[in-house]
Amino acid sequence: MADSGQVERVAVQPAGEFSIVRVLVLVGAIGLVTGGGYYVWNQTQGERPKVPFTGIVLFEGRPVTTGSVMTEVIGDPLDFSMGYLDQQGRFSLETNGETGASVGRHKVRISSLAPGIPPRPLVPPKYLETATSPLEIEVTSDPARNDVVFELEGTIPAPAAAGGPPAGPPGGAPTQPSGTEPAAGAAAPAGTEADSAAENAEKPAESTEAAPN
Repeated sequence: MADSGQVERVAVQPAGEFSIVRVLVLVGAIGLVTGGGYYVWNQTQGERPKVPFTGIVLFEGRPVTTGSVMTEVIGDPLDFSMGYLDQQGRFSLETNGETGASVGRHKVRISSLAPGIPPRPLVPPKYLETATSPLEIEVTSDPARNDVVFELEGTIPAPAAAGGPPAGPPGGAPTQPSGTEPAAGAAAPAGTEADSAAENAEKPAESTEAAPN
């Protein structure tokens, strides 16, 4: 039994104090509800059938041979497909390694960039992003109807000029343009006529008197 002179102390957390544990629990609960809802919806609707879909991408009348075509079902960005461009500009869509794309309407973007820093677009920039690309396809249950020709329109921005001074010889030494003479007072480079003249000046002068008879 506690002494009557002692008062039991109990720590009480203020109601408005921030708690990281509560935030983490709330975020986890929201994630479970969202993920569970999508799973239930997907199971109720059933997986969309995959049907082969092919096409060709042209720009200024020529095939686009670098990059890929990426699509996503309108209203369901988690259902997407992709196909790589070949040397004829053709592509064939796949979904998670499976041939074909989901039946339905898809937004389309063309990912075609030349290597570099930064990468240079090989197609008009509006086609690089789903939000700005005007391209759409309709994947039907009939493979014979699932073929398209994309003729891209627009212009490609000119690449930025490389900065910095022009390249020169190692050490920053100036170069003498071919076919020109050095300016007056300038030192002649080693191995030129000036070196030959200096060598001749150091030699003893030869006697020009005739030898006695």
